Amino acid sequence: MYSAVRKLFFTDCQCAREPLKTYEELFAKLDTNKDGKVDVSELRAGLAAMGIQTGNAAAQKIVSSGDRDHDDRLDFKEFTKYLKDHEKKLRLTFKSLDKNKDGQIDYMEIKQSFADLGLDISKEDAEKILQRQGKPLQSA
Repeated sequence: MYSAVRKLFFTDCQCAREPLKTYEELFAKLDTNKDGKVDVSELRAGLAAMGIQTGNAAAQKIVSSGDRDHDDRLDFKEFTKYLKDHEKKLRLTFKSLDKNKDGQIDYMEIKQSFADLGLDISKEDAEKILQRQGKPLQSA
């Protein structure tokens, strides 16, 4: 789930520039039946159209996490709150990984983060983690 949300924030959405406008645009893309709410199937289809593959469980978890009125759908207010909350978590995670505070995460920072958890990984494994992203992780 976090990989989908991370990609949404740091590549497709670029929410740091004009968050509300970008949230509105994203919500409009996801709300395919234009009823003012996004359900699990709309979320999955919309994310897939943007190249973000999620399973039913991940999409359901996103909807359930943000659904304050328990109707199994996200209205714009719920959607926005969910995105803001998760963007904050992602930024904090990024900052904790960016040990030298240069706005990028390199393999040494990945190795150090694992070492902080008591795990020793090779340079190759750290680079594989970064390559899964498709490009270097950078602050938005």
